[in-house]
Amino acid sequence: MKPTVNTIKSKVLLSKFLRVGCIMIFIGTMYFLAGCSTKEGYLFGKEANLGTKPGEARPPIGEEHLLSESGMSIAYYIYGEGDTIVLLASAGRSVSDFNELAINLADNGFRTVAVESRGVGKSSLPDDDYNLHDLAKDVHQVLNQLGGIKNGKVHLVGHAFGNRVARMFASDHPKLSKSVILIASGGLVEMSEEAREALHGSFMLFLPKKTRLQHIRNAFFTPSSEIPDHWIDGWYPKGAAKQGKAKSTPLKEWWSSGKVPILILQGEDDTVAPPGNATAMKKEFSDRVTVVMVPDAGHAMLPEQPEIIKKELLLFLTNM
Repeated sequence: MKPTVNTIKSKVLLSKFLRVGCIMIFIGTMYFLAGCSTKEGYLFGKEANLGTKPGEARPPIGEEHLLSESGMSIAYYIYGEGDTIVLLASAGRSVSDFNELAINLADNGFRTVAVESRGVGKSSLPDDDYNLHDLAKDVHQVLNQLGGIKNGKVHLVGHAFGNRVARMFASDHPKLSKSVILIASGGLVEMSEEAREALHGSFMLFLPKKTRLQHIRNAFFTPSSEIPDHWIDGWYPKGAAKQGKAKSTPLKEWWSSGKVPILILQGEDDTVAPPGNATAMKKEFSDRVTVVMVPDAGHAMLPEQPEIIKKELLLFLTNM
């Protein structure tokens, strides 16, 4: 019996349906393996599931130290001499992103203490979830281990997610905090869905390099910025996933940064931490907030406009 036209159409439709179904199953499997925190809306690659390990971050500059507390280790790096500046990196990124800035600060009479967040580099990742108070406590314990702090207070520099930890520390430990410098700071004004998708994609280590590079550019860099090699590697998805959950700490508990002076370095082209965040901070705390808009800078900022960041940061610190 010859097949009818209807039979042929049914077979074609069934074939198309099966192909689409296979594609959807594949995509769903990839997202499942990537891991999903639905509360925060973040997707992160999990190297254990994907059989892919993150490329190691470049080594942080400075003398390495290890804080061991309750079965957990926090790595930190000391460089230079003078008033202490605590450096806190972006989510799932190493404090080695501050290497060039740390050298500039040391050359100008400051000591940097770069504290590696949980699950990044040589800092261990606990099984239990934690909040911003816990991460601020890590910094406090590091400073306790250091002993004497020149002039009794520290400046805190937070890049991206690190800005939340810096502000949390200043809120929890006002007697130890002298100022807060926020590079690419967010928290109030949400990013667009396109920026969120790019941010997620940056951590999906199973993606082809070309695809991930586009995500990294869309989330962190302007179209004209060169992406340095150390921003292609050095991603820690498991640490970032835990940090994503720490963002559930209520905004009112850390937003104000206590009562210290604040410098905000805001990338004009930042889509992950839009300029509206800096505007809101200036409006609410006008007497102690200085905002500097940085041209041709996205969310990465540090490798995009290092000279502007160095100049404005040193100007702020020397006028304290």
